Amino acid sequence: PALAEGVHHPPRSTMTEALLYLSGLTGFLMAWAIGAQDVSNALGTCVGSKAITIPQAIVIGGVFEFLGSLMGGDVAHTISKGMVHSKAIESNVELYVLLMFCTLLGTFCWLAFATYFSLPVSTTHSLVGSILGLGIVTYPVKDLNTFTLMRILTSWVTSPLLGFVISYSIFFVIHRRILTRPQPEREAMRYLPYFYGFTLGILTLFMCRAGPQAFRTTLLRASAVCFMVCIIVGGLVHMRLKQARDKVGTPKAKSMGLQSINLGPVTDNPLTAKEYSDDDVEDTRTSNAEAHFSGLMILTACVVAFAHGSNDISNAIGPFSVIMEASMDGHISANKPIPKWVLVCGGVGIVVGLATYGHRVMATVGEKITKLTFTRGFAAQIGTALTVLSATIMGLSVSTTHCLIGAIAGVAMVESVSKINTGTLKKIALSWVVTMPASALCSLASLWITYLVLDPELRPH
Repeated sequence: PALAEGVHHPPRSTMTEALLYLSGLTGFLMAWAIGAQDVSNALGTCVGSKAITIPQAIVIGGVFEFLGSLMGGDVAHTISKGMVHSKAIESNVELYVLLMFCTLLGTFCWLAFATYFSLPVSTTHSLVGSILGLGIVTYPVKDLNTFTLMRILTSWVTSPLLGFVISYSIFFVIHRRILTRPQPEREAMRYLPYFYGFTLGILTLFMCRAGPQAFRTTLLRASAVCFMVCIIVGGLVHMRLKQARDKVGTPKAKSMGLQSINLGPVTDNPLTAKEYSDDDVEDTRTSNAEAHFSGLMILTACVVAFAHGSNDISNAIGPFSVIMEASMDGHISANKPIPKWVLVCGGVGIVVGLATYGHRVMATVGEKITKLTFTRGFAAQIGTALTVLSATIMGLSVSTTHCLIGAIAGVAMVESVSKINTGTLKKIALSWVVTMPASALCSLASLWITYLVLDPELRPH
């Protein structure tokens, strides 16, 4: 029988207070792990393409991941309270608190194991797998919010596809309208203001729709602000490019990304095949056109870091916020928002993880997954950012890693279907299959051990 029916629990003040401190520590460790591992997916493209150095990437990631974490309350609410019906939660608060603690502990154990053996897993998939596994064991099926679960599970398939479509569309335009033209550098300078205006305009739109409450407004007003930002930014970039058009090679032009560089083919991208001919190597004119996109690569890295922080912060602070609420208020409200200070603590944990360990992971990612030219990196990153931010607005938890992989595949598809490395796609599909049950088993083991520690008579059967 489900544990929710007829199980004796220790007094609330005893159990929730004990689990509050333990979950706070575990939640911070989760945030640290997210910063140490997942943030590299947001910034590895810039590091791999040499647009920025690793220390610069750590600073950019720290700032924008933290800012993004402040708008992650909606996703954290879905993770912490959206998978089990509120009536079932209120009927047995202690059980749900225990479930959330074991979710954190089991997920962290699985991520630690996977990291040690360099397994390709997703933090998001691990956490949802833990909640789903524990929910099935501890609650009757009727108490599970199947609609929310299906939305999350469906988004895991649709989000990489959406990233694929967006990145394919953007790089298709770049490839056809810039890179394959007789004078690609001139075409790049022509289209660059549009890309800058589009990127900053979209970020503004999402800030107006899903940012802090003080900035949120209606879709109509947000769209109007987005349009204004596009026009202003595009105009400013156009003016600066016009001034520097005849000064290529000067210090001012170099500061704007107008220097000539020689970029080689994308030979180490795991989503592209290794068989490249000499015809794939960009000539000097194409390299100059690519150089114009170095600034956009840095800008989109900021946007992706912001998007990642807004979505993945829920993995660390969602379960903890429930335990804290039960400990402080004695009950769990279905509509109570996540306190800002909890979001801030989660953001700090991500930044600490990035600063202390992220440089190692980022260096690896930069060499193995993201040797992209500036145009390809820009298209992949903006596709990832749009997908993750859209999921954040809908309150859905998605994998930034898999969104990025789908986006990179879309970029590779523009040039040739044969450049898609199906081996990497199979690895990702395997991680989808393995991660959820493995994380669920770790959380179930955590539940069993926790019951034994609290009271040997409470051991589940």
